Amino acid sequence: MTAPLALIYGTIAVDTLFTPRGEARAVLGGSGPYAALAARLLSRHTCMVGVVGDDFEPVFRRQLEDCGVGFNHVAQIPGKTFSWKARYEKDMNQRTSLATDEGVQEVWDAVLPPELTQAQLLVACNVTPRLQTRVLAQCRNAQFTMADFMESWIIRERDYVDKLLAGVDLALMNDSEVCCYAGTSDALEGGYRLLEAGPRYVIVKHGSAGSTLFHREPGTEQIRLFRIPAWPLVHPVDPTGAGDSYMGALGAYLLEHLNGGQPSWEEMKRGVAYATVVAAATCEAFGTRSLMELTPAAVEERMQAFREMTAWA
Repeated sequence: MTAPLALIYGTIAVDTLFTPRGEARAVLGGSGPYAALAARLLSRHTCMVGVVGDDFEPVFRRQLEDCGVGFNHVAQIPGKTFSWKARYEKDMNQRTSLATDEGVQEVWDAVLPPELTQAQLLVACNVTPRLQTRVLAQCRNAQFTMADFMESWIIRERDYVDKLLAGVDLALMNDSEVCCYAGTSDALEGGYRLLEAGPRYVIVKHGSAGSTLFHREPGTEQIRLFRIPAWPLVHPVDPTGAGDSYMGALGAYLLEHLNGGQPSWEEMKRGVAYATVVAAATCEAFGTRSLMELTPAAVEERMQAFREMTAWA
């Protein structure tokens, strides 16, 4: 019997980052690598797809493969690899994008090979909703689908965002994104409105304040909420990719507890806890370095400590 597979689709990028802790130039980034590096900590059955240009440094591929992230389904075509430059404020929940060049990502036709269209779980990371929708349409056998969003694309591709929300099981947005989508200043209200758009589950990420999971009970109007704090970080270095790592870790955990596409509420909450711990670890060094150094055993140690921190009875 073939093992279940989680397909991770996202950008593969070269980032230049400035934070109050320093700077990193031309480092591996993109939603795909962050999510895939996080996912491999919780499942061996994940596959990353994406595209890079002919300027993509071979060392980046070696780094990913050394960590167990395969590169066989990443296309390399003539042109420039997606790149992003950003500066974080003293409050690292606030950042400014200084430059974005979509490069080959903008022209690549994301057609999946037949074996990947059979994936049981799809993690559609932060890519344009137009491309996320195209990949979702090819994964007709997926038992569970997830999509992440970005505020600029919510504004630019609203029709595709609405279509995507109607077709996925779980949608993830941060506070500003959900407020932008819902036309409200209240992230909690925005989460409720996201549920009305179609997904069974919604996660609103609150940065250093944690996240909230929303779920509408099938056949009823009852909505369940689960609020979890963030893992405490005294001196975060670089929050880039934390949301992507959160998504990858959650997707990998759910792959192992799919239950025919109907994970239990307890497993959903546990998956969110794992995602929270892995996302925080991402912030401990620039770029993907801390994720590459993180091990499954270290994740379990942190999870035990997190249980003790958050237990109230």
